[in-house]
Amino acid sequence: MPRYVPKYVRPGEAAERRARIKNALIWTAAIIPIAFMFFAFGYSDQAPTFLRNAIIAVDRSLGYPIIWLLSNIVG
Repeated sequence: MPRYVPKYVRPGEAAERRARIKNALIWTAAIIPIAFMFFAFGYSDQAPTFLRNAIIAVDRSLGYPIIWLLSNIVG
């Protein structure tokens, strides 16, 4: 059986891959609080009716995790 020889990766390709991974991690870390703020705004009185109804429908389909989280934070 021949020895395993790892594939050669140029330093530029390795740097690009690290940059893509870093970018994906940053966006993933940013999306979670942004989504929470959007859903919290959807439950507020300032939200338009269509947005409030859409947020409640999404929350209902997921089993009400957003309203549960908001009630634990506020009350």
